[in-house]
Amino acid sequence: MKELRMLHSSLKRRAFLRGLAFGVPVAVGLPVLEHFLNGNGTAFADGEALPRRFGIFFWGNGRGIDASRWNPAATGTTWEVSPQLEPLTAYKQYLNVISGTKVKLGNSPQGHHRGSVAILSGRDFITQPANGAPYRSTFAGPSIDQTIAAVTGAMTPFKSLELGMSSKLVKGEGTTLQFISHNGPDSGNQQEYDPGKLFDRIFTGGAAGPAQDPELAKKAAEMKASVLDSVLADLNALETRVGARDKARLQQHAENIRAIEKRLGGGGTNLSAECMNPTRPGALGTNPNGEPFEERVLAMSKVLSLALACDLTRVFSIQFSGSASNPVFHPIGITGGNHDITHQGAAGQEQVDKSTVWTMKQFGVFLGALESAIEGDSNLLKQSAIMATSDTSDGSAHSVDDYPILIAGSAGGFFKNPGVHYKSAGENSSIALLSLVRSMGLQVTEFGADGGRVTASATAIEA
Repeated sequence: MKELRMLHSSLKRRAFLRGLAFGVPVAVGLPVLEHFLNGNGTAFADGEALPRRFGIFFWGNGRGIDASRWNPAATGTTWEVSPQLEPLTAYKQYLNVISGTKVKLGNSPQGHHRGSVAILSGRDFITQPANGAPYRSTFAGPSIDQTIAAVTGAMTPFKSLELGMSSKLVKGEGTTLQFISHNGPDSGNQQEYDPGKLFDRIFTGGAAGPAQDPELAKKAAEMKASVLDSVLADLNALETRVGARDKARLQQHAENIRAIEKRLGGGGTNLSAECMNPTRPGALGTNPNGEPFEERVLAMSKVLSLALACDLTRVFSIQFSGSASNPVFHPIGITGGNHDITHQGAAGQEQVDKSTVWTMKQFGVFLGALESAIEGDSNLLKQSAIMATSDTSDGSAHSVDDYPILIAGSAGGFFKNPGVHYKSAGENSSIALLSLVRSMGLQVTEFGADGGRVTASATAIEA
């Protein structure tokens, strides 16, 4: 039997619906309701701006030899989506493309290590003893997401969320290739690959955040306690205190949570088990080329959009595939590892191109989930800035020239919408990082260190 209790006597902006599920405290964050906003829905009633979110979407091994497959032909406002960006056509107005920049780290020349650390932190890496590996390194400082989270994380229960889509990572060459989110040297933030575990972590830890007894969480999961049921009384009471539109939004919010619960194990296919236990009967068996990419992307996009809508976090990272890694993109008929294919030179470029197009299609799933989440007179995609990038431009040559950088979302009006294509004449790739940090409200005049340090941002894409 579930015990329900009311913990609110007043409706506050960052309210939580709370309850107990078999003794485990649960808290479901609320979306931004009209009740909290000013008359035109552009800010909170007290004048504070709607929250902005920052994210990273990262894939390994670059976009291929032919830059024209990624870079739009025209610049400025007249650009059209390139062949590799075609899956993102529906979100073109939210996209700002930066081409022509270069990684300018003088002390970190090693392959995928150099591009990864530069585009994620604007710093050189620290070379470590190889210990039998081809090379080993770690980040010299925090990645950009953790730089931002150090400020915004104080406002939310979760400082940041780290998601992973392919678990086929290079784990023997230090933290640089294994993680995309770093606190500093030898301190990477582990990605979560299981949508069910991510859901449990977000919605069963209480408003204070993730410091929950894992045994209690396991107990609740085993008893299949419903997070939504445990707060039903609180939800019903709240609906009587808001307007008609907010009531409809709360009901939709409840339906979204219920749909995720069903998808993650409350009936039908247990995606959580399939993702984390591929050898279990009925899942993917022992096929090493059978990662459930598309299923995982769909489930993760729903959980992530809920977490952002409820202001449980404002910073996230998605490692679709790792640096120098060999995921096999079987949904599009590819049987070889991605890193190996990139090093087949011209012979492998058709498959590299096909893989990049498909990866952008998966990125579009996340963008669609954010666009559909309404917040005031805006939506989560407009309120976000998400950098999509890789560890190289051309993986076959480990090139870090003409770097692939895509920024999706307007960050609450900081970036141009409709977006533009800015073609740089060889500027430092860190100009994008400085723009992104500023878009989140951090008052900084420079970003990066050593060869990655810049004092000018990508002003051409800023509104």
